[in-house]
Amino acid sequence: MTRGDRQVVVIGVGDLRNNRERTPEQAVEPLDLIDRAIVLATDDAGIDRAALADVDAVGVVQVVSWAYDDVSASVAGRIGALAAKSTVSEVGGHQPVAVLTELAAKIATGEADLAVLCGGEAQASLELLGAAKDPAAAADWSHSPGGPGKFSRATGGTERMWDLGLVAPIRIYPLWENRLRHDLGMSFAESQAWSGQMYSRFSEVAATREAAWNQEAVSAEEITTTEGRNRMICYPYPLLMNALNRVDQAAAVLLASVERADALGIPEEKRVYVDAGAVDTDSEDVLERQTYGRAPGLERSLDTALELAGATAADLDVVDLYSCFPIVPKLGALHLGLDRDAELTTTGGLTSFGGPHNNYSSHALVSAVQKLRATGGTGLVFANGEYLTKHATTILRTEKPEHGFSWSIVTEDENPPFTVDDTWVGPLEIETFTVEFDREGVPARGYVIGLNPDGARVGIRVSKDDTATMNTLVDPEGDPIGLAGRVVTAGERRLFTLGAE
Repeated sequence: MTRGDRQVVVIGVGDLRNNRERTPEQAVEPLDLIDRAIVLATDDAGIDRAALADVDAVGVVQVVSWAYDDVSASVAGRIGALAAKSTVSEVGGHQPVAVLTELAAKIATGEADLAVLCGGEAQASLELLGAAKDPAAAADWSHSPGGPGKFSRATGGTERMWDLGLVAPIRIYPLWENRLRHDLGMSFAESQAWSGQMYSRFSEVAATREAAWNQEAVSAEEITTTEGRNRMICYPYPLLMNALNRVDQAAAVLLASVERADALGIPEEKRVYVDAGAVDTDSEDVLERQTYGRAPGLERSLDTALELAGATAADLDVVDLYSCFPIVPKLGALHLGLDRDAELTTTGGLTSFGGPHNNYSSHALVSAVQKLRATGGTGLVFANGEYLTKHATTILRTEKPEHGFSWSIVTEDENPPFTVDDTWVGPLEIETFTVEFDREGVPARGYVIGLNPDGARVGIRVSKDDTATMNTLVDPEGDPIGLAGRVVTAGERRLFTLGAE
């Protein structure tokens, strides 16, 4: 934990959506959208854009939809900040808050006085252009190198996870959802109702946001009913409980030292102070996690940020919890002791507002700052990355803190890895699971994580032809966690079954 000598203040914010109508004529590359967001943030601060030439630090959230050699250098060049130190984050939904923490630390220690956090995506337009088979329509986009972003295999998960097929968020987050339901003793209907009601409230918030991709409120019944387009993706999440990344959105946040804010003439009512930040992590390998009913790194990030700010959950007036899937805000709210009907977003969630790959929480910072300006008080923004792996929390205040910005950045899981047996054949008790459905609504792939008699963890697939096991796993009247099955060999494969040996 570190405390700087100087306070850090948000002086301007801005975000936008583009090409909601999905026309080739409105298709704009991410760099241009980021530029527009910075203009909005500059206007919000009430300063001339020429002042951006004095920006010392530029932090850009990694762009996924379009590839750039160095998008942060391009941003710095566009705003005229030729002497700025510019960086591009790694991949992960936690990155906006993590980058905010890094930029605030630079200001707190005197390394910078004025900084820009920004990010943007154009996934909707990119897919539109691709579907139209008209690559020439994107000819005026940057080609350095251009094309969709490409990332290493390790970004998707460990080799063990690749071998098992657990390398997509849609397959991994349900593992925690199903385990949490079991640990809380809830029925499937009760747990789904909780998710549906929460996401319905999120959609109501999104309906008020100009930058939201979807601006229509959705009922809890619509969210929980699996029919039509709202098909089951991976049990227990239908489509409307999944993040929506086919969006064109961008956001920007301007940060300054108090001294620079004074020099720029920023009025006190515009200022929101960045009091503390905490970044933490869990194991990169989801098979090595200590538990699936909790996320220890998430809890440490929340606790550390509050501790650094000298605050408790009871002090929070504004909260925005990441919500790629319902399990994340559930875990955050449970740990903070918030009521089930508490307001957990100022943004609208990654389904309704939109999930622009890594950059959603830049929008959350924008909306939280705007809400705090209107209401005053203390706010918390939490962001999650990868597979409940990376966690970042910031505490914001409208009242000037008595101390400088404080932060903690933890890059290694403090827990020892859980023992995993990759060759086990024999008895296995289900610890958690999920089932992926095809487009016809039929179970297509099953994933079970269980414990063998030695207490070692085993990750294993279920054959789609094992309909009895599949049906038991997705029976809404039951709970398969704790059931005893077996890992058996089928040719060169090992499979889990609840059937007879």
